[in-house]
Amino acid sequence: MVSVRRPPVTFLLLATVLVGADALAVVRMTGDLPRRADLGFRVRTLGQGLLVREVAAGSAAARAGLRVEDLLVAIQGRAVGPAHVGLDLLRRLKGGARATLLVEREGQRLDVSFTPPPLALEELPGVETVYGVVDTPDGSRLRTVVTRPVGVAGRLGAIFLTQWVSCDGVEPLDAGAWGDLLRGIVTRSGAAFVRVDRSSGGDSEGPGCHELDYDTEVAQYGHAFDRVTQAEGIDPARVVVFGMSLGSTTAPLLAQNRRVAGVVVSGGGALTYFERMVAFDRLGYERGGVDVGKIDALMRESTAFHAEYLLRGRTPAQIAAERPELAGVWGRIRGTGDGVHYGRPYAWHQQAARTDLLAAWAKVHAPVLVVYGEYDQFEPPHAHRAIGEVVNGLRPGTASVVQVPRMNHFYRVFATPRDAAEDEPGYDAPELALRPILDWLRETVGVGPVGGSRVGGSR
Repeated sequence: MVSVRRPPVTFLLLATVLVGADALAVVRMTGDLPRRADLGFRVRTLGQGLLVREVAAGSAAARAGLRVEDLLVAIQGRAVGPAHVGLDLLRRLKGGARATLLVEREGQRLDVSFTPPPLALEELPGVETVYGVVDTPDGSRLRTVVTRPVGVAGRLGAIFLTQWVSCDGVEPLDAGAWGDLLRGIVTRSGAAFVRVDRSSGGDSEGPGCHELDYDTEVAQYGHAFDRVTQAEGIDPARVVVFGMSLGSTTAPLLAQNRRVAGVVVSGGGALTYFERMVAFDRLGYERGGVDVGKIDALMRESTAFHAEYLLRGRTPAQIAAERPELAGVWGRIRGTGDGVHYGRPYAWHQQAARTDLLAAWAKVHAPVLVVYGEYDQFEPPHAHRAIGEVVNGLRPGTASVVQVPRMNHFYRVFATPRDAAEDEPGYDAPELALRPILDWLRETVGVGPVGGSRVGGSR
């Protein structure tokens, strides 16, 4: 340990599902934000386009004649390409609304139209799930998902999630070990758990993943936090911010100017974003089998490139034109594409690089927990420990840092750092990170109900 204004929200749907003996799943949807479509097919990127790789048997898409290996050319009359634009167009399709695709198959172009159903709502045993909506000052509409134990009356302590860099939605919780960890917090913490889909994910409406910049994202989180944590059933004095991966950078930015009961981060540290990206490259070279004799030269190029890209705000094309010796670096950096980096605009990363994370952590006057994997392939150990050193240096004993042996960024355990970097062979072990998080929540900030008890007695 190191110590746009909208009509009022209205009730739309209530569903109670019997999941098992004495374990109800209660689901409510409020507000007028449409549910995204259950497409019935999956795609993969192919150059600048999208190729259908799977079609669910019996789905509306299958009945309309969509086939595996069809190339998507247009969606709702809008061209697909580059691929990240096409993915955003697919995400914006709504359940119960007609979807029109133009596909290319064996040299011919065909129209495929169908009406997909809405995506099923999340149902978890013993959990009440309320879907809501928050309208933000920038005109976006954000889907909120708030869970709490079924039958518990009174105000609960709450956990507010800030997300990773990729723009996938916050539900359902079925994405491997990450989903298992979040599901464990939802079902076992005894707290309300607040998830917010940024404008670029899930049902939310607003700038797409390739358009949403860092500063706007942080502002959206702040507005949602201020709205949701004041809702009935949540004790605003016992709200913990939980940042996962690069959500670890937004977590202290939320907490620094707000009254929070604590901050938990997992898979992210307090290095500057510039340092993080440089360190990420080095971890990739060292664990990716690069000849040791080449690492020094590669790191000199990476550092020079990131200085131009992140600190000077240059685009990869500008860097290649002005400094030809750095032209090959962009292709070596993970998650890069034409106009995007991890699906996000260049401005997202450049604004993150201008953010003073240490100053934010210095202003967090609440207990802090840092949990990270020893073999994290994105963030080095000292980056995580830096949070504890800063917080404890100012307020001794308020920060705890837990390293999980042999675990990587995705809550999987491996024999060696190189195996972790390659994500094989290994096994999912989210419980190793979940256990210290749950213990800390109970012991440090408390998560049980205030002024109430379980309806109908204890179980």
